[in-house]
Amino acid sequence: MRISLQHKLLGSFIIVVALVLVIVSTGVSLLIRDYFFASKQRELTDKAYETARVVNSYYNGEINYGQLANFINSIDSLLSARVWVVDDSFNLIAASEEQQAPAGGIRRRAGMMKKSPMDQACDITKGQGRMRRHGAGMGQGMLSAAMPDASSDKAAEPQSGQSSSLAAISGIDEVRQQVEAASGTAWAKKVYHPYYEENMLLVAVPLSQTENQPQGTVLINAPLSGFDGFLSRIYWYIAAAGTVGILFTIVIANYLSTSIIRPLRSMQAVASAMAGGDYSVQAKVETNDEVGDLSRSLNLLVKALNEFVNKTEKTDKLRRDFVANVSHELRTPLTIMCGYNEALLDGTISQPEQVEKYHKVMRDESIRLQKLINELLDLSQLEAGTATLEKEPVFLAEIVDNIVTLFKKPSQEKGVTLLTAIADGLPEIQAYGDRLTQLVLILLDNALKFTPAGGTITLSVGTVNNVLTLSIADTGCGIPPEDLPYIWERFYKVDKSHTRITGGTGLGLAIAREIINLHGAAVDVASELGKGTVFTIQFNV
Repeated sequence: MRISLQHKLLGSFIIVVALVLVIVSTGVSLLIRDYFFASKQRELTDKAYETARVVNSYYNGEINYGQLANFINSIDSLLSARVWVVDDSFNLIAASEEQQAPAGGIRRRAGMMKKSPMDQACDITKGQGRMRRHGAGMGQGMLSAAMPDASSDKAAEPQSGQSSSLAAISGIDEVRQQVEAASGTAWAKKVYHPYYEENMLLVAVPLSQTENQPQGTVLINAPLSGFDGFLSRIYWYIAAAGTVGILFTIVIANYLSTSIIRPLRSMQAVASAMAGGDYSVQAKVETNDEVGDLSRSLNLLVKALNEFVNKTEKTDKLRRDFVANVSHELRTPLTIMCGYNEALLDGTISQPEQVEKYHKVMRDESIRLQKLINELLDLSQLEAGTATLEKEPVFLAEIVDNIVTLFKKPSQEKGVTLLTAIADGLPEIQAYGDRLTQLVLILLDNALKFTPAGGTITLSVGTVNNVLTLSIADTGCGIPPEDLPYIWERFYKVDKSHTRITGGTGLGLAIAREIINLHGAAVDVASELGKGTVFTIQFNV
């Protein structure tokens, strides 16, 4: 089954956020649980030590039993925890008693619907067969048999041997074993209390032992039901916040995935159009991020491909024209020579004047054919880089001056003025002398062909910023703007009729361009119809 990228992104966002929420919620809940548990444990331990000191004070005779009872009951009320004082035989010496409500009722404590351990132990001692259940909380008094009125100023002191055994309470042996295993050291554990029948935090602190004091332990039993309820509320709050967070995540992730997918779909449309040969479609760029950069890059690629295709089509046309032009340029002289030769051989032409004329035409066409073949070979060698040439110090101004002298007579015969502007003290350059001469000849010959009588051709040589510049400007007919990019192509002619009046082969500028590239020079052509053309070539000194 195909799943769209948008759904994948949306699902990934939701899964990641959900996992993060679960991990964070679990960590936070565990942190809160451990923190409050540790805080409660420290608080109970501190109060257990304080209770142990008060019990020791009672044994030392510093306080009476009523004061001890009041203190233990205050600890119970303060901590909402049951306080037991047991001896080394795990007999109950004292326990916090149930607190009375202001209206005379009994303040019941959740989960403690039993008699006090003292009363239950006394019932067992008196032979009552079972434990009667009544009320909530701890017992109706601490050692009530020994102390009729714990609140009186002179409370009765418990008599020796009046402590009550807890051995008969079902399951209490497990708690006793943990106390004995502690070997008189303080400890705290979460246990299931057999007497109160619920999970509690049990803190045990040993009593200090002297010769006149029995060894014992202070036990504080704090129920965990309230703490568990608090944690349950936290879990519900976290779950509610997580649900809201996931809903927000769905909305935001859907927006983000849509903003990512939209430009991708646009680019997909562009790619499909490109595959079909349509390079006019552009991707919509809506963002300034990596996806936006990709869209812009794709648009540049489409534009470049469109230009490349147009150029390739133009090049293919030029190649076809090249084949046609080569065929035309080769066929014409061959046809003339074959025709004239047959006429001479079969005696059709017998008059001496005509024979001489035909021989002259055949000679001219042979020279033309030889020139065409030489130029083709020359161009092929330049393009392939197989010509064996060596650079040498060359004075470009001297080459220009010699060629201008060579063209003086043809320019005068045509009525064209040749001018030169050569600066003094020009440096020499490392170049191929014969090729530079060939370059100037081609450019000057072209300028002369397309400059009408009364026109002017100006050749300039100078330096600017360590660059030697050659400029050939004419006042001829000019080149149309649409033809300028293709004037360097082989057999390309602005004159589409391919007339032989100018006598060119259409290879001159192609050879000139290769010579320019051979020297690592730069060329610029500026032309305006009816005003002339300027070729500017720059050589590094």
